[in-house]
Order: sequence, then C-alpha cells, then structure tokens
Amino acid sequence: MIPLKDQEIIRQKFAHQLVGPVKIDLFTEREMGLFIPGHRPCATCKPTREMLQELSSLSDLISLRVHIWNEADEERERFGIERIPATILRGPFDSAQGRRDRAVLKFYGLPSGNEFPGFIETIADVSRGEVHLSPESMKAIRKLKEDVTIRVFVTPTCPYCPQMARIACWVALANPKMHPEVIEVNEFPELAQRYGVRAVPFTVIADRVTIPGAVQERVLMEQLLKAIQSPISEPSTAAGPASPMPSGQEAPKRGQQRDSGLLIP
Repeated sequence: MIPLKDQEIIRQKFAHQLVGPVKIDLFTEREMGLFIPGHRPCATCKPTREMLQELSSLSDLISLRVHIWNEADEERERFGIERIPATILRGPFDSAQGRRDRAVLKFYGLPSGNEFPGFIETIADVSRGEVHLSPESMKAIRKLKEDVTIRVFVTPTCPYCPQMARIACWVALANPKMHPEVIEVNEFPELAQRYGVRAVPFTVIADRVTIPGAVQERVLMEQLLKAIQSPISEPSTAAGPASPMPSGQEAPKRGQQRDSGLLIP
C-alpha cells in the first residue's frame, strides 16, 4: 500500500517525532471471498486496513486494534461508530484530568491523497499531545463544558481540507469535550446530501453552524462559541477557500471504488 521507500521516510519521521504511545482502532468488515446477494461490500475497508497495518509496523509506539463492525457492539457504542471504515486515534493523556485513553480523532473513510500527510502529522500531534493554537484560542476552548461534535467533510484531492481537519484535532487535544470527525465525503454521499455539501472543506459544528471552506482558527473558535450558544441551526457568515465537488457527474455510490493514491509527507 505504502511504497517501501516512503515507509522508510515515515519510519524516520516517527522515530524523531513520536514521544508517547498512539493507539489506533479500526472498525471494518470481515473480508469475505463469497458474493452475498443484497450485501454491498465496503470498497475502502481493505486498503484502509492495509495502510494502517503498514503504519503501525513503522514504530513501536503505534499499536493497531481491528474491530469487525457487527462483532464489536461494545467498542462500537463506546466510540460512537456509525459507519465503516472508521479509524480512531488515541494518545497518552493525563489520567488525573480524566483524559486517558480517549478518542482524539475519528476518521471515516480512507485517509488518502492530500489527507494522508495530515493524518501522519496528526499521529505525531497525538503522540506528543501538542496543540498548535494561539493562547487566545486555547483559553476560549478550555472554558467550554458542553460536548460538541465537529464534522469536517473532506476529499483526497482538496488542498484546503487538511488544514481544517488538523485544527479540529488540535481543538480536541485542548479540550476532551470536543469530538472531531473527519469524513471523506466521496465515500459517504448520503452525508453530503444530508448536510448540503457542495464544496470542501465543509465543517458542521454541533449540527447548528456550518462553515464552508478553510478558515483561520480564530474564525473557527468564533463559530464554535456561536454553535454552543445558538439553539437553532444556521449557516456561518464566515467562509474560506474551498474545492468544489465534481459537478455533472453521477454521485458515487456506497461501495464504489475510487482511485486515490497516498501522498507521502
């Protein structure tokens, strides 16, 4: 899945940047050699598993645990997994603050294309517990007491998406009440329809505020506070650069394979 020469680059990166252990949980389906009528296989479950297996082999600080969707009811409920493939990143947190072994990032789909370098950087962030946010943003985030889900819709070809996905992870590292989900929208077209995604990145905060495009962290913090204070759903007045969704094409169907290679950082 990952070329050998690129694996060595990542191995060296992990050796220099990983400090604490990172646990990866993958929710997937069982590989079956038989065709079952009425069952649409998960097209990206196998490549996601192969990619994560290769990544986990590149550092002793990374461990991978694979859960079969219909055989892991307890774990699925614990992490709130709603679809596959789903990847959870967990890191070494202070148990005195009730933050040990919690999920920092939930990624639905295969982190490929432009998302792959950001995924590697996020593993390093989780390992170090580093938050690259301004003091003002940190102060605002740490005051939040309400559980908030932040959904960031992305595609592998979008150059702006990794920025929003990584900021969402930093928010979760700063406050365990924040729950980011990065969703590869091509793999889940039903979600694109539900939330009206026409360009990416597209961020939805607590199902109340939507942000089209990539925005600065200050703007995200403003909209996060707005979402918590607002009792109704409303679009954001903030917007940033975005990549349009393909037009004039039939929407991809769940289970349809897409060609999206990995981009090595």
